[in-house]
Amino acid sequence: MNQFDNLNNTYLVRDDFISPLVGMIYLLVFFVLVFITYNFRSYTKTILFSNFRVRYLLQKDSSESNKNRKAGSWLTIFFLLVMSLLFYILISSRLIIINAMTQGEKLLISFGVVILFFAFKYLFKILLGKIFNKESLTILSLGHLSVRDKAFGLLLFPLLLLYTFCLPLKETSIILIFIFSCLYLILKWINGFLIGIKHGNIPCFYSFLYICILEILPFALVLRLVSKSTLNI
Repeated sequence: MNQFDNLNNTYLVRDDFISPLVGMIYLLVFFVLVFITYNFRSYTKTILFSNFRVRYLLQKDSSESNKNRKAGSWLTIFFLLVMSLLFYILISSRLIIINAMTQGEKLLISFGVVILFFAFKYLFKILLGKIFNKESLTILSLGHLSVRDKAFGLLLFPLLLLYTFCLPLKETSIILIFIFSCLYLILKWINGFLIGIKHGNIPCFYSFLYICILEILPFALVLRLVSKSTLNI
């Protein structure tokens, strides 16, 4: 009888337990993806292939209709949602300050940090373009780099699903997420560097300095913050 009572009073934490709130967020993001692929299938295909073939990128630039702008806005929203989920995975149950918070608070922090971070980057780029009289270069850079972001969101989401809902593939999926994220960032940095040199006639040193301050430094700070915890996932 005492052993039975002890078993009833013992709380076991299951490794495969997913918070209903987290599950609902993933379901919402999945519905957004279904909506985008159903209504903007051609544009989504163009975005994906634009990362591998210049012809598709030129096709995108020359066909920015109202429907494509709407599709681009939805893909940007999807990218921010995916990045928020990725940030949530990195900080959830890993940082001492975050451990005492509820799942809802962690999700709110993740969404808030990601939205503020990308909004700051966007406004900072616009401001730099106006200061140095490079508005056209800023618009071109934002357009080309946003293609990388949208494709990254589309390709990363399945890996996040594997990490969250498939326990046997958890370690494999986090390694793939890390490799894929590094590849995405390196290609994005190279693309931004080349845009500044080819289209803006910016000296290599200043173009490299710009990439370091606005792209590499924030990534290095985040990596430093979560690297120890991420390796223990």
